Amino acid sequence: MDERETWIAKHAAELARVLADPQARAEVLALLGGDDHEAQRQRRLAQLETELGAEGERGWKTSS
Repeated sequence: MDERETWIAKHAAELARVLADPQARAEVLALLGGDDHEAQRQRRLAQLETELGAEGERGWKTSS
């Protein structure tokens, strides 16, 4: 295997690991313009729920 093939194999394996995460895969698709309006909406809603949940937890912990 030459240097170029080694580089491709290494980065392909790394990319496969990253894309195994559904959220990372969705982000890559969004950046490439490969997701539809509904997928974008669902991703934004999930992100908001995560952010609001984190804020609620912080508020709960600080008010105790």
